[in-house]
Amino acid sequence: MRKGPDLRPAVLRQHAFWLLIMAVVAALPVARELFSADLVLSEKSTDITLHFLFSRAFGFGEMAAGNLPLWNPYIYSGIPYLGQFQSALLYPPNLIFLLLPLATAINWSFGLHVFLLGATTYAWAAHRSLRPAAAFVAGVAAMFSGTFFLHIYAGHLSNVCAMAWVPLILLGIDGWLSRRHAAWLFLSSGAAALQIYAGHPQYVYYTALVAGAYALVHLVGASRPLAAAGGLFIIYPLAALLGAAQLLPGISAASESVRSGGVTYEFASMFAFPPENILTLFTPWFFGDMGAAPYWGRCYLWEMSLYAGVGVIFLACHGACKREERAVTVRLLVLIGLVILLALGARTPLHHVLYLVLPGFSGFRGASKFIFFAGLFIALIAGMGMDRLLRNEKPGRWLCFSGLAAGLLLLAAGLVLSQQSLGASVFPQLMSAAASSKESYLNPAVFENAQLLQAMQSLAVRSLQIAGGTFLLFAGLFFATWRWPSARWMIGLAAVAELFFFARSSVTNFPLEDFTYKPVAEYLKQNPGDYRTLNLFNADASMLLRSENIWGYDPSVLKRYAQLLHLTQGNDPEKASQYLQFQKLHPILSMLRCRLAFVPKPNGSIDIVPFSEPFPRFFLASNYKILPAGQAVLDALKSPDFDLRTTVVLESEPIPKPESAAAKAEIRILNSSTDHWTLEILTDRAALLVNTDSYSKDWRAVSLPGSVQITYQILPANHAMRAIPLAAGRHRLKLEYVPEGLNAGIVLSFTTLALLFGVFSIKFFRKRLLFAQRQEARASVNIGRNLQRQKPLADRD
Repeated sequence: MRKGPDLRPAVLRQHAFWLLIMAVVAALPVARELFSADLVLSEKSTDITLHFLFSRAFGFGEMAAGNLPLWNPYIYSGIPYLGQFQSALLYPPNLIFLLLPLATAINWSFGLHVFLLGATTYAWAAHRSLRPAAAFVAGVAAMFSGTFFLHIYAGHLSNVCAMAWVPLILLGIDGWLSRRHAAWLFLSSGAAALQIYAGHPQYVYYTALVAGAYALVHLVGASRPLAAAGGLFIIYPLAALLGAAQLLPGISAASESVRSGGVTYEFASMFAFPPENILTLFTPWFFGDMGAAPYWGRCYLWEMSLYAGVGVIFLACHGACKREERAVTVRLLVLIGLVILLALGARTPLHHVLYLVLPGFSGFRGASKFIFFAGLFIALIAGMGMDRLLRNEKPGRWLCFSGLAAGLLLLAAGLVLSQQSLGASVFPQLMSAAASSKESYLNPAVFENAQLLQAMQSLAVRSLQIAGGTFLLFAGLFFATWRWPSARWMIGLAAVAELFFFARSSVTNFPLEDFTYKPVAEYLKQNPGDYRTLNLFNADASMLLRSENIWGYDPSVLKRYAQLLHLTQGNDPEKASQYLQFQKLHPILSMLRCRLAFVPKPNGSIDIVPFSEPFPRFFLASNYKILPAGQAVLDALKSPDFDLRTTVVLESEPIPKPESAAAKAEIRILNSSTDHWTLEILTDRAALLVNTDSYSKDWRAVSLPGSVQITYQILPANHAMRAIPLAAGRHRLKLEYVPEGLNAGIVLSFTTLALLFGVFSIKFFRKRLLFAQRQEARASVNIGRNLQRQKPLADRD
């Protein structure tokens, strides 16, 4: 590894200049959206409109009103909110959602993290002693690569936020191995903690795996490797302490979610990187541009693009072939090979081994996410290549000739494909092969549209021609560096321009107003009441409409609840997931207070389908039966002979035990919020207070002054609801949701942060004190010398 960066003031000013340029370059592709309160970055049918738009509106709307929402009552009949990692309520950059309009805040969140990834990659490259201009190229290559930037199109807000911190984690590892100063470990830990708060646990997990591999390959040949490894082991435990305020509630929520215990291998093996998509390394739109020409490759392009740009490929090849730094490039090339192997997922035996052996690995799908790290390492090597050019290290002629050959080959392929008629071309056969793989999400109707097929073939031809021409351009520029040194700057500029045009061409937006659903909002306003709906037009929009919904779009749905709802549609509860097609209105939906369904029509309008009279939120029941938890309870509920309105299924004996006769009761709701209900209940007999919200182990009932009962217990009722045994008399109680580990997590995070701040403060002031003492000692010596010089010669003797 090279020596550390030059931190002289003049060099620091240079870094500031290049980072300012990078900020401008990062903002330009999305400049229009950054200053719009109506347009939202991303394609309108992706995760931004399926979840993030509404989740941010709900969570930060509550925070603006002075409430930190721990529970979300608007989807799935209630679900953990803060503990659901993607809420990202505690992520510091998300404070912009309290300051800016919703659409503007989303756009700025994307834009800031694009720049953040570029800036952190710049810092990582600069630490490896790359010149500022070379570090700038590496930063642009990272932030505009297909492995990162296309996630904006897909509306992957939490993905983009989590990915932006990866270079700092790797920078901290480099810094520790080169200088063994604890500050580098704290840098890595802080970045990993911010990843936790950013809201995408899969990237946190994958980053930890890659960081471990990165540390391992760099420990080879390091001085005192055992001591170095001991320091590196601190990074993630310290990150867990700093992120405990999010991590502990998140683990608690995950333990009850539909993915608790892992997912099936069939599910986990989805979205593996297709080998043929290696073409996207230099032809980003060969398989379609997701616009006028739909993507026809396997899976989704935003997860399956390795696009780095032809200029970056040339620079990376030049950067990887320096003999003096072969060990550095070999390490990076090994890491690129490893992450691509991991990205191939179930296409290799390694994925199944990791699924079986590695703790936590079985909880995720989408191994293609590893491809992001390949893009990051390629960007760094490209920066090294640019640095070589700036140091007047001329490229090998083999690189120029190889680029020339590749360009001619691509042009020839484009020419051959363009000369073939659609019927005789191999293109439809390639599309059919992708469609038959069962991994394609292309609408089959496309194959009936000759005009659209022709447009898709034309785009593939054009992509090959553009890539071929670009290879020839860079081959010519690299040739030119032998006689014209200024060509090296043209290479850097052309590489940045190529990436910029790719990024700009992938930007899309939609009007926020299209997803405010004003007719539905007006209907709900005119028909108030304490009931739920079945929202089939956009489940998570219920958070924006403030209308409680029995379903949603979130992988954190509680397992008990998902099993109950899958039961209503005739599915196997053991295979319950976040995905469910509603085909019928089952009586159990009334038990969950479902009063009507919003059903979208082909013309874009929404039908309102009334359902039966819903249950109340709270009611008293006397009849109950005890059944073992799980399938026995579900079997009883689906029986046509079971009376849902009079009998409650419990899994343990209630204390106190309800009396057999029906109780006469009065239930008053004194106040409520997203996370609590304060109730006053008067009952003449012991009974069960049934709450038709979803059950979670972290709900508790607290006795208030004046209550006849000292303690209360919340039991699972009807598999996914709540029941509280009550004695006869007057009850005053508070039902509140307190995620397990929340308070301990907050204490751990703040204590760790305070200790780190204290340690650095002490070190800082000690250094200042020592510096002042040295200065004082030097001043005393100088005064003595001056006095000695001023004495007459005779006096000195």
